Amino acid sequence: MLKKFYKNNRIYCILMLISIFCVLLIGGSVIVHFITQSKSDNYGTRLENVSKYPVETNMNDAKAMLDETEGVTSANVRLQGRIIYVDVTVDPKTNNEKIHNIATTLLEKFSDEQKGFYDMQFMFKREGLAPYAGSKSSSNTVITWANYTFDAETTTTTKKKK
Repeated sequence: MLKKFYKNNRIYCILMLISIFCVLLIGGSVIVHFITQSKSDNYGTRLENVSKYPVETNMNDAKAMLDETEGVTSANVRLQGRIIYVDVTVDPKTNNEKIHNIATTLLEKFSDEQKGFYDMQFMFKREGLAPYAGSKSSSNTVITWANYTFDAETTTTTKKKK
């Protein structure tokens, strides 16, 4: 009976076998892909040379410096991958220029090699104002500031031209 069916529908049987083979091949590839992804590191090869640039003691020094700084109410310095996150809560009266000085002084706690390897993210929070964020890429030497909050001490008023 199977021989008769095969002889009458040879093309369909061959196409069905090819289809089943392709589905099994695709399914196996997907399973192998997900298994290898779950075993690999989240950061891939980006953290290969991280042991050459230890930063834990510098982070502790930076946290101690922030805790001793006037106007800082709380501070947290943490490392995640190749990014050093600095979260600081300051007095509401602290102006943007003082925040820039704090961040620049904090950068001095790290060596040039460390600053060239790690990115840094700064988040300064003041009660009643939007957070004041800055970042320094490992390829840059300066901090780029975003989310400007305007307060009376750093803003000048200008009149519109008529």
